[in-house]
Amino acid sequence: MSSSNWLEVLQQEVDTHGLSRVAQKLNMSKATVSQVLKGKYNASTQTIEQKVNGAFMAKEVCCPIIGDIPINVCLDHQSRKFAATNHIRVQLYKACRGDCPHSRIGK
Repeated sequence: MSSSNWLEVLQQEVDTHGLSRVAQKLNMSKATVSQVLKGKYNASTQTIEQKVNGAFMAKEVCCPIIGDIPINVCLDHQSRKFAATNHIRVQLYKACRGDCPHSRIGK
């Protein structure tokens, strides 16, 4: 599949599972998903494309802390606030803000 097909995949997922379920799986609002599908989303769709690639197209990255994970999971880890709930979460927080090559924080 070409990189432009992520929109087709997103539409298929919404048609099959519904807007609410797809938005929840992508950790995004229903309004955002709807705007993207209608071509009315006024910001960059790069992150959304990556989330679709990870959630529905099985694209992965190698996390330096937990190994191979879907791209959308990587992005979700990057967006989490610090919480010392367990040592893995602390390591992920530091890696996402450190030298992880997949981090979009500060880039």
